Amino acid sequence: MNSKELIRRIIEHDSPPRLGFDFLGNNPTDILHVPSAVLNRPDGMPVEIWGRDPALVSRVPGFGGEVKMTAMGNIFGRLTPKTMGECIRGALQDSWDLLEYFLFPVINEDKDREFEKLQWNRSDKFVITWIPISVWSPLRDTRLCDQALMDTVAETENVKRFLEKTTDLAVEIIRRAHKNGVNAAMFGEDIGTQNDLFYSPETFRSLFKPFYKKLADELHSRGMKYIVHCCGNIHKVMHDFIDAGVDVFQFDQIELIGSKNLADEFANKTAFYCPVDIQKIMATGDEKYIREGAMDMISHFKKHGGSLIVKDYPSWEDIDVLPEWQQWARDVIIANADL
Repeated sequence: MNSKELIRRIIEHDSPPRLGFDFLGNNPTDILHVPSAVLNRPDGMPVEIWGRDPALVSRVPGFGGEVKMTAMGNIFGRLTPKTMGECIRGALQDSWDLLEYFLFPVINEDKDREFEKLQWNRSDKFVITWIPISVWSPLRDTRLCDQALMDTVAETENVKRFLEKTTDLAVEIIRRAHKNGVNAAMFGEDIGTQNDLFYSPETFRSLFKPFYKKLADELHSRGMKYIVHCCGNIHKVMHDFIDAGVDVFQFDQIELIGSKNLADEFANKTAFYCPVDIQKIMATGDEKYIREGAMDMISHFKKHGGSLIVKDYPSWEDIDVLPEWQQWARDVIIANADL
């Protein structure tokens, strides 16, 4: 059985022989990560280039760090090169009236032709791509988070108009990813704090859930799997995500809700794609605690048939988790992955 078939069986709860792996370096992995699409501004402005471009700096007076424009037309800022930055000026933050003339990103056709030639369908690994546009995240940045949250109550029709456009673009990216041999698409949706959702479950169901279903339906019509990455505690809407069609949850802080709780409640309904908790466990540097935490996590899912792909955090160095600490967790998982 190759890796592609193994991961399919994990996601579909089809008696996989072991847990899945997605580890860095020379460690075993069942996953091939590939790009989906490169997005550009339709007006030709350069995007994703950090610096002190005078045209951008003039739009964020008083900010002294580096700035860049995203494909959505938002301006991000950062104070040190170590970070990915945050949105400091949203393209539609001044008024929803701007939406009528707003230029949404376009797909870089040259890059798309390059990706098509790479024939990822030939890989024996399970091919995952990151989709650079999602549901909540573009709204959060383009209107800025505080306004976007108010919009979920006061401007629902404008929110829906905006989400129709962004999800139409995501659907087109999905179609191209399928053409290029991708097995699953992952979307980033940070919709919670450490304690709760940004907005009510009722708002999620009435406003956002139909758009997640739209993406799920497109993916499933092409035989692809739907992965949602989310930071924060989203326990209250996980059943809604599953009902909309999400196949896999990617959590970096799995113990925020609890690996036992997640396995007991959801392991027969969905799958999980997670490292050992990056904050509560891995960041401690305590070898005994890390080894025990890794064993506890996989044991909970093994009791329910193994609905788990265990991964590395992609940038351990950013959270100061040393290579030795990482390997303690990997060694435990690899040695005890059989079901």
